[in-house]
Formats: sequence, structure tokens, C-alpha cells
Amino acid sequence: MRIELTLQDLTRVRLAPEADPLTELVSSLQILQRRDAGSALFNRWRHRVRHGLAESASVLLWLCRPYAPIPPFLVPDAEESGLEAGLAAVARTGSVCLKSALRDAPVNRELPAWAAALPDGDTAGLPKLVQAMQDYFDLSLAPGWESARAQVDADRGMRAQLLLHDGVDAVLTSLRPLVRWSSPVLEVGDGIVGSRGAGGAGLVISPTYFAVCPVIVPAEGESPVRLLYPSVRQAAPSTGYGRDVRRSPDTALADLLGPTRAAALAVLVVGCSTSELAARLGVTPSAVSKHATVLRRAGLITTERDRNAVLHSLTPLGSALLEA
Repeated sequence: MRIELTLQDLTRVRLAPEADPLTELVSSLQILQRRDAGSALFNRWRHRVRHGLAESASVLLWLCRPYAPIPPFLVPDAEESGLEAGLAAVARTGSVCLKSALRDAPVNRELPAWAAALPDGDTAGLPKLVQAMQDYFDLSLAPGWESARAQVDADRGMRAQLLLHDGVDAVLTSLRPLVRWSSPVLEVGDGIVGSRGAGGAGLVISPTYFAVCPVIVPAEGESPVRLLYPSVRQAAPSTGYGRDVRRSPDTALADLLGPTRAAALAVLVVGCSTSELAARLGVTPSAVSKHATVLRRAGLITTERDRNAVLHSLTPLGSALLEA
């Protein structure tokens, strides 16, 4: 996806105020259906959730297919934050908006009648859809919600400092290599499959816990474009979802690599710059550079320079070692 931002859009770039339950909900539904190596960190969470899914979850899985655009009406730009306000906004979705969002949805003859009618703009099924979303949230996200919110808040705090001290350009640049920013164009993904403008409504940058790649949710009406990207993981104890791979210094990975390099790999589940990595690890940037050199020579990370920033990310070998 390729988004062109006008000057008016750039004056309206903002960070999401907090972790958004509906954003995490739809993103987790895509993660639940992925099978690639990048999503392996969610394996234990997936195993638990699959065994408890209600029958109505089939509708949610159909709406939030992996590698497909997220229907904008499922992540409304509600005036109030929180799950209740978000679900209320979904319930208010108009017929035209519903039909537009689902015009490319594949036919699924196994869906219940109320869900099969949604692409035709039939809003009668929205109350059942909202209940399905509530049930899914209670099963899959509620048990570890505070941990997920803390991870998102940490990433948001880091981006907020960049925005405060260095401006919008620095924030968008910090999202490399997952997001490519070359003013006035923002790109995600390996190939361009769609190109559009933001329409002057601006851009909301949303760090997302349940994500392994960035996703652009196009503007809907007067709502801004939303950029969802994987939040930087903290080197912290395991969360309530049972999916974090960070371990204490006496574990096998720390014994193999040393505690600091093991923690660095955990943080680099999502790429970040040298200064960001140093802040996460509590060491100096020069120390990070030395550790990064060792990890890079071992083939566990890659490093690229973007203007004044040096950005690090895991290689497939690094991801495999971390998961193992």
C-alpha cells in the first residue's frame, strides 16, 4: 500500500492515545490465521485461543483474513476510547459504509445468513457481529490485556519523544525497515498493490501488540488514515499471553549469547535504531554497536543506515534461534 500525504495531512499526524482494543482484536484475528515464520512468536497464544473459539468466530475470521485489508468499519475512529465505545461505533455502521468496506469480501457459503448479508449493506446483523467481537475479546485478549497495553504504551512513549524533539519526519523514519517514508510518500509491504491519498484527514500512528508487519487502514469518510505497526517489545518478564520469548539471564539463550545480547535479540523482534536499542537495554549506544557487530557477524541481525539513523532487525536465523 502506498499513501501520499499532503502538507495538510502532515500537520495532522498524531500518535494513537493508547492501545486500542478493536485494533488489537482485528490484528489478532489475522495473526491467528497466519502460518509464516514471522508469526511464530504467537504460537502458544494461538494454540490456547483456537481451542476456545465460539462458532460465531468464523464470521470474524472471514472478515479479518490474513494478508487482506482490514475493513475500516471494524476499527472506527470513535470519539471515546475503549472496547465499549468501539463496539458501539461498529454497531452504528451505516449501510453504504458496510457495503463499501465488504465489496471485495470472498463468498463463504458456510456463513450464517445474518453475516452473509453484510456485504449487501444489511445492517440487521451488526448486533450479532458486535456480540461475536465481544466474545472473542473476552477469550483471546482480555487475559493479558494489561501486559499488551504496557508494551504499546512503551513504544508510544518512545515515538512521542521523537515527535516532540525531532518532528514528524523523524517518527516516520524511525519505523524503517518495516515502513518506508520518503516525503510525501509512505509505503508498506514488498510490492505496491494500491495507491491513494489521505484526503487531508491526516494520519494516526498506532503501535500494535498483535502484529508482525505494518498495515495501512485507508481513510473512511472524514476519518484519518491509520498506520498499524508492530510495537517494539520490551526486555521484560513474560506477559499474560504466554507468547513472549524474553527470559532471565540464567536461561540457555543468555548462557549462549550473554544476557545483553540475548535481551537485544528479544527487543529486535521488531527492528529499531541503535539509540532505541540502547534505551531498552539500559546500556550506552557504543556498547550496543559492539553487541550488534557480534550478532551481525553471526548472521542473527541485519543493519542498515537511513540518513543519520542505524537500524537493526532480526534475520530469519535470529528469529528461529529466539523462538527455539
